[in-house]
This record gives sequence, structure tokens and C-alpha cells, in this order.
Amino acid sequence: MKNKIEAEGQVVEVPFGDEQPDQWPSYREDSLFWSAVVEAAAEVQVPREMAMMCAFGAISIAGQGLTDVKMPTDHEVQTPLMLLTLAESGERKTTIQNLFFKSIIKMNRTSVEVSDQLREKFSDEVMIWKVEEKAAKSRLFKALKDKNEEATSEARQSLKQIQDNKPVPPAFPRLLYDDTTPHALVQHLYDNSPHGGMLTSEANSIFSGRALQDLDKLNTLWDGGDVIVDRLTRPSFVLSGARLTLALMTQPSVIERFLSKRGEEARGMGFLARFLVAKPGKMAGTRITRPLSPLPALDHFNERIKEILTKKTFPHLYPDEAPPTIKVLTFSSEASVLWKRYDQGIENAMKDGQPYYYYTDHASKIMDNVTRMAALLHYFEGYEAPISSETLTFCYDVARKCSTHFQRYLAGEPQVVSDANALAKHLLEQADKEGQKPYASSPDIPKHLALGRCLNFSLTDLKQRGPYRLRGRENDMRLREALHLLEKVGHVGYNTRQNHYVFRENILSSSNGPELRNGIEYRIESLPFFTHQEYHRDPHPNYYSDRSGFYLTKPEHLAP
Repeated sequence: MKNKIEAEGQVVEVPFGDEQPDQWPSYREDSLFWSAVVEAAAEVQVPREMAMMCAFGAISIAGQGLTDVKMPTDHEVQTPLMLLTLAESGERKTTIQNLFFKSIIKMNRTSVEVSDQLREKFSDEVMIWKVEEKAAKSRLFKALKDKNEEATSEARQSLKQIQDNKPVPPAFPRLLYDDTTPHALVQHLYDNSPHGGMLTSEANSIFSGRALQDLDKLNTLWDGGDVIVDRLTRPSFVLSGARLTLALMTQPSVIERFLSKRGEEARGMGFLARFLVAKPGKMAGTRITRPLSPLPALDHFNERIKEILTKKTFPHLYPDEAPPTIKVLTFSSEASVLWKRYDQGIENAMKDGQPYYYYTDHASKIMDNVTRMAALLHYFEGYEAPISSETLTFCYDVARKCSTHFQRYLAGEPQVVSDANALAKHLLEQADKEGQKPYASSPDIPKHLALGRCLNFSLTDLKQRGPYRLRGRENDMRLREALHLLEKVGHVGYNTRQNHYVFRENILSSSNGPELRNGIEYRIESLPFFTHQEYHRDPHPNYYSDRSGFYLTKPEHLAP
């Protein structure tokens, strides 16, 4: 931060793009969380962001049932997170995950073992109860047959007493779920403990087509609402007060397959927008073979996780402990001011022409995720004071970095980008067909700067012979928006002398450079990325020295 907090009311602007998407923020060096992240990343030889996502997953599963958090707007939310890490096979996803979830996995295994013992005991009690009920029914049947009113009355009372004392199935708490569908997950949360986590290093089932129809239930759980399950053949139920963390790791190909089949639907229902996404860099092939050293920081991390896992999560493992109440965390005055500045900056970034204009579903969840992360981290570290601005800043920086990865690897391409890409391909193909030669270089343009393929065209040409998806009156707005985006990235200008557009494969001259940078703000794959090319800054502010005579200012008739 520049200063601790600047004047209240000043927003923190969201920049367009991220020039360093693989540089992640750091937290306090003396914290349990960050010490474990740094140690695990160094010893296991994985990127820090992969270790950090695992750490947040463990903290969320452990603390979700013990913490709520009040936003500076007085809106109170629960704290479970939905985390997704994308990494290829061989990147040690399972290894790093097991290290951070060591305590949780061990306690979950113990819980399952105790649950099996309780289940056997319950089965024996049910068997004895059935024998007693059968005997009581026989006595009642005999009394009725003998028409003995006194015996009938006694038999009825005895049968009623036995039926009232029917053994109640104990809760069989389990904390972790792996290869299951959302529908089965909701059923388990209802039958067992209402607090759980889906932990997997190969999240195929959750992203399979058969699971998508139930993803709305996961949305409701993240929001903290009631999940209503109506059935015809089995009893219906309402799941209330449940907490569910998703700590998923999978290969990018799984996500690509999911997005190609059902991505638009999942985006539309808001499921993907809730995820914090990270795609760490590859390290396979660069690691050094060496034995794993002692991991004291990770040991302390898991000890703290075990300390947090109390009777709230495993009541049958702590029969003598009173269940703790949920602690509602708040932000400090300084952090509250900063939170509002962050929130307003994200809100402003959802306007037309701003970074989140095409990602409003995702942007609307960012501060919710930031708030949850800050609360969980604060609680895990054992801080007693309100959540500090330092913790808030770190979580905001992490969420913004995850937002960059979400847009690039999970959100899918905005329609205008797809349209602009199709239009650029068409213009390049037309330039090749027509064999247009670039204007001769002038002394103002260095010889080593190639102009690339060029094409003159009109709006009418595109409407008649352009990409099929952009033809016709009904697609006029899409065509203009795609053309406007190509202008913003510096590849299209308008020739005011000859009333036509000029397209160039390389960036057109400009005194300040293009408004948007291809490959940073948006990715139009058919054109060179901004960082892969050079462009000449013309000494004349309004037109090009190659005598093309066009301006970079948008002509009025191009505006939507």
C-alpha cells in the first residue's frame, strides 16, 4: 500500500489486464499460514500459489463451521470457499494437498472408524428392538383374539412404549468427500454432519455432465441458503445451516472439456463465478531429486488445524466438550475504509468499457470471497482484534490474481472477443486473397519495422461478405462492437479522405499507443500480441507518414 489508508471515499481502481499474472502476493513472514506455504513450496518443489490454495482449503474446511463475518456494509456472510487449482499430471497436486490436509484426513479417518462402531451398535439395538416390538404385537394380537380388555389395554401401552423408544440412528459425521456428485453430497450433509469439504486432486466427477444439473445446490450452500430436496419415492428434506468447502484440483483438459460442453450453462447459473482459480506454472522437469526434509512449519499448521476441529465438527470424538458457538468477525475501522474503496473500485470496473464489463457475474463475488478469506485467515492465526487492513490487502491481492486466472482459464472468451477474432481472421484472409501490399516505407519508419498485411474495407463489405456470424441487420451491433475492439487494440483505423477502414496486421501508429493491449487486456489469438511486436510512433499526431490518411479517433458512425 502507498500509505496505510488514503482519504475515505477514494476508490481503488481495477486495472485493465495483468502484466505479471504469475507473481503472487506475500503475507506476514511470521504467520503460521505463510510459513507453511513457503516451506511446503520449497520442499515439495511446487509453485507457491499451489501451496497457498491448499492451505486456504484446509483453513476453510476447519474454520467454516466456527466463523461468520460481517462486512463493513453490515451484511453478514458465512465463510466456506470454493477453490480450483489447474495443474497438469506430474505437478505433485496430490502430494502437496496431503501435506496441508494431514490433520483433517487423519481425523476424518478416525471419525469414520468411530462411526462404523456406532453403526454396529445401532444395528444391534435395532435388532433387539424389532424382537421386542414383534413380541408386543403378538401379545396384543392374543389379547384382542381373547377379547380380554384389560390385557388388550396393557399390550397397547407396552407396544406404544416400545415404538416410542425406537433406536434413533446416530449421526455418522465425516468431513471429507471425494468422488461424489452434488446431489449425493447434499444427501450426505443432511444425513451426517452439516459441515464438510469436497477434497480431490482429480475433480472429474464435479465437472462431469451428469453432475451439472445439481450445481445449483452448491450455489445455495455457498450463499448460506436452505437446500430444498423434493422427491416422489423417498422422503423430501430441507438442508439448513450447512457449510461446504470445495478444494478441487484437476488437469486443465478436464476443465476445457467441461467448458466446451456445459461451460455456458455453468457460467449462466453463477457456479463458476464463485470459484477462486489458480493455474500455477509448470515445474515438472525442473525439479531436483532430493529427500524431503523435516517440515516444522507444516507441522505447526496441522496442529492448529487439529486444534480448530472441535466438537462442532466431530461431536462423537469430543463427547465431553460443549459445542462452540459461531464467532462473528468484524473489520477494524481502517480495514473497513479500505474494504469500501476496494468494493467501489470493483463496482466501477463493471461499467461499459471497463475490465469487468464482460465478467459482472464473477466481479460481484470478488469482495465476498475477499471477506471470507480474510476472516478465515484471521481466525486461523488466532488474532483477537478485528480483521486488519494488512490481512484484507493480502486477501484482496490474492483474489484479484485469482480473478485474472479465472478470466483467462475458466470464464471462456467474451462474445465480443470471439467476434473480433473471427473478424481479424477474415480480414487477414482477405488481405492474402487481394494481395494488397503495404504502403511504401517512409524515412520516418525504421526499416526493421514491418507493417504486416494490410487491407482497405468498408462496413458494407463486412455486412455482405464478412464472417457469417456478423452478417445481416440482426448482427449489426455485434459487428460494430467487434470492429471497435480491433480499433482499440490498434489494428483498425478509418481513412477520412477516402471514407474507408484500414486494417493492418501490426499495430497502427499512435502517439500514445493502443488503448488496449492484445494479449494483456484481451486475447485476440489471430493477431500478434502486444508484447510480441513493435510499432512506430508517428511524429504527426493525426495521420500516418505512409500517406494512408486515416485517423485513430473513432468515426461517429462507428459508435454503437
